[in-house]
Amino acid sequence: MAAQPEGFYQPETVRAEGGPVVEFFGEDGRRASYDFSKLPCPGLHADLAAAWGRRIGTSGGLRTRGAADSAWWSLARLIRWLGELRRPPVTLAGLTVAHLRRFDQHRRMTIADFAALTEMAQIRELLREVQPASLLREEMREYLGQAGHLYGRWKLVKSRPEVPGYSDREFAAIMSAARADVVAIRQRLRSSRRLIEQFESAPGTLSDPDRRHAADLSRMFRTGEVPALRKDRGKGGSLPDLAARRDLAGEVFLTSQDILPLLVLGVGLSGRNSETLKELAAGHRVLQGRAVAVNVLKRRRGKAHSRETVHWETGLESSQLHTPGGWFLLLHDLTATSRDFSRSERVWSIWTGDTAGGPEDFRAARTIAKGHIDPFAIRLGRDMDIFRWVARHGLTADAPAGTEGETGAEPLKLTMGRLKKTVEVRTTRAVGGHLPSASRTNTPDVSFLHYLRNDPRIRDWADRVLTEALEDAQASAHAFRGRIMDELAAKEAQRDPQAAAAALGTTEDKLTSAAAGELDTLVTSCLDFEHSPQNAGGPCDVSFLTCLRCPNALVAERHLPKLFALLNWLQDELDARSVDDWIGRHGITWLIITRLILPKFTPAQQERARQEAPGALPTELLDGLREPS
Repeated sequence: MAAQPEGFYQPETVRAEGGPVVEFFGEDGRRASYDFSKLPCPGLHADLAAAWGRRIGTSGGLRTRGAADSAWWSLARLIRWLGELRRPPVTLAGLTVAHLRRFDQHRRMTIADFAALTEMAQIRELLREVQPASLLREEMREYLGQAGHLYGRWKLVKSRPEVPGYSDREFAAIMSAARADVVAIRQRLRSSRRLIEQFESAPGTLSDPDRRHAADLSRMFRTGEVPALRKDRGKGGSLPDLAARRDLAGEVFLTSQDILPLLVLGVGLSGRNSETLKELAAGHRVLQGRAVAVNVLKRRRGKAHSRETVHWETGLESSQLHTPGGWFLLLHDLTATSRDFSRSERVWSIWTGDTAGGPEDFRAARTIAKGHIDPFAIRLGRDMDIFRWVARHGLTADAPAGTEGETGAEPLKLTMGRLKKTVEVRTTRAVGGHLPSASRTNTPDVSFLHYLRNDPRIRDWADRVLTEALEDAQASAHAFRGRIMDELAAKEAQRDPQAAAAALGTTEDKLTSAAAGELDTLVTSCLDFEHSPQNAGGPCDVSFLTCLRCPNALVAERHLPKLFALLNWLQDELDARSVDDWIGRHGITWLIITRLILPKFTPAQQERARQEAPGALPTELLDGLREPS
């Protein structure tokens, strides 16, 4: 729902000055005006404007400026396309389902199917807001009420090519470039502050040129106003020197060109979406000089769960550019002077001058603030000239596998989403794949589905970890010294019990008792329960799963049904646990059964045992004995 301005207010949602204009007041504090008069098909304007007002109003589903802009562009594209038809609809009653389907086909010629599906969904949501519904044709009302419009959307999502995170080399290069720029920004502003302090405390220690320059900087620091500079154009004329004025402002305040490196460094250190960092409030709490508590906003979680307080490590002053808390405190410090004039509640504030565009009320506020603004006050999206920044730092992408050295390196394609994914992957690797620990900005499910599942680097890393774990488990399994009475040993026991017992390292009496089932545990026979190697030679008190690793165990054909039941239980455990956890708990047991025990028996014996396997085992015994409660 969109927020209503404070105080008594009766919103004039739709104005009609030469054409309907719909005002939007977002709950993110951003405003917008949507002017239908600039679109063709004037006969549609009034009814669509009323529907649009409901769509972005207090009971509508578009809560932020970004969401409203996206839906508006979809609607505007439809109206412009209708206006280009040989016989465009004059009223909403002339809008047909065929129009929508043709527009859908038209859009799919230039955009991806998934994007077209989303765009058409936005148009349908708007048309459902038309009141009364009788303004639409009956076929259109039936079409809007049908289910299945989004059929196949998930398939399209999964079929989209997955863009992996950056490699370790690429990530290091990106962070190094951003960190170098931020160091230069910090040095630039702090040098000016030191010069201003020296001018105000001991002006006589400065040379005349430095004193004049310091006086200009001091005036800018106190008033927020950057003097206009002009450049000679010859013949006694001059022009405003905008570049020189921006450079002068940059000695005291942040400017537009400083945003990108600060944002890149913030995403790389915190792992947060760039949209979340753009919304950071200036208010914060420093906790014992070791961390900073910051309120963050994540609107994708819904209004009820959009706000949370995070605690970011600050570290020492020397590690300021290596921790998320240090980055935030530095940003807060660098923007403090400009924020005094822009009155921004967010941490961001820059000087832009008074020549840029924007809504009339925004331009007026900027003029009052001497050119200081919150750069994300109007909308989160902002052109930061990423391509030029990448080129300036010479950032290049890794060559595709198998093509190293064949052609020149391609420029790196830098996106904030891919940078965030890289941080997710690196964090997951750092905590050994434990998703609850790695998922700092999303739930474990979201982290896996949208950031980790299809990333080739996390797959390669996971494959290596899994292979190493299985190899360790297999090595432990091969240390298995249990006794197996296979078909050959069983025949030998019938022919010569004493020789068979000697071959199995036991006595004839114990072999006879084991054959009678008198020494059975859960899935084996125990030849010496009173002297367990697991309990320093005392009576055994460990899990029955340990029997398979114990030298006192004996496995015969009659144990196979329960071993297959145990394998079924292990499979259920794998479905319920992470692979890493399962390997740690059950990997050796699984390998002993599948690699060492079952191959000793014939396929016929195994198949017969599989058919006789019980539906369940007393699994409460698998974790060992417990004291009675």
